[in-house]
Amino acid sequence: MDICSLRKSLFIGAFLIWLFSVISIFPFVSADIISVNAGGNTEFIVSTGGDIENFFFGIPSVPEVEEESSDSSSSSSSGSSSGSGGSGTVVTETLLEIDPSEINLAMQINTVERRTIRVTNPGISEITVSVSQEGLNDTILFNQTSLTIPAGGTVAFEASFAAPSEAGSFSGKILIGNNEVLVTLDVYEGLLLFDSNIVVLNDDYSVLQGDNLKTRITLIPMGDPVRLDVTLKFEIKDYRGKVYLTKSETLLSEETVNLFRDFDTGKLPTGDYVVSLELSYPGGIAPSSAHFIVLNRNVPAFVGNIVLLLVIMILAVSIGIVVVLILRRLKERAEIGHFGSEE
Repeated sequence: MDICSLRKSLFIGAFLIWLFSVISIFPFVSADIISVNAGGNTEFIVSTGGDIENFFFGIPSVPEVEEESSDSSSSSSSGSSSGSGGSGTVVTETLLEIDPSEINLAMQINTVERRTIRVTNPGISEITVSVSQEGLNDTILFNQTSLTIPAGGTVAFEASFAAPSEAGSFSGKILIGNNEVLVTLDVYEGLLLFDSNIVVLNDDYSVLQGDNLKTRITLIPMGDPVRLDVTLKFEIKDYRGKVYLTKSETLLSEETVNLFRDFDTGKLPTGDYVVSLELSYPGGIAPSSAHFIVLNRNVPAFVGNIVLLLVIMILAVSIGIVVVLILRRLKERAEIGHFGSEE
């Protein structure tokens, strides 16, 4: 290959790298993307307004909501509707409206409290769902374990909460079809000498993975001030009862006091959690708890674009250096050949 052909090839390669860089840097560029079905048939798929960057790199985009088939029918066992068409079956989950969606009770040991839960079906067909519990076995009793809810209608049922014979914080869920009601029971013993309260201070009770859960704890003597050593036991657990963090401390208390405590959430999976406090003192336990949510920490899109730009720039510079070295080497060889021919 002569020098002119090599230079032409290198120029074309550099242009393709530049074009690829421009496409990668600007993820907002949209275009209709045509792809061929890999199943062996001749079906074409056209995605309008597609993200070119996502097409090249396979980055998943937000899934589109599938439209329900016009001949959908009600599924009485799972609270969902399904329909069949020429390309298969589409299942759409029915989201129920539940009031209340969270129950937090302070109870004395061996007592019972009742709550009414209302379930509304905003769908267009009647559904039947089951009622059960998770994480609080032998603690909740239902007057109904199956609900048939007409389209646009509301059905109420009663849940009886029986406090166990030991003090502490207990958490679980009431399952209504595919929907959940989060439940926390703060069970205390007899006459309280102290009361306790724990509050989540993070905005919207939400914590990004890796950030600290910020709380305020209030210790309140009941009746005349009593000077006692009290133990604070903290736990972070999910609504299935799995404990992720345990921490305790002892302090002297004789009057109302506010404490601030932070907890690391770096290893917690995303989801709903309970931070509980058991205030222990001679002769009793005063529990309290609070709900919070751990959210996924997504890397901002512009950060990914900057990293991608840096990688491409480094690659382009490296290729440029290689090109310069090759051209210099070819020039040296050409000069040596020219001098040789003159001799």
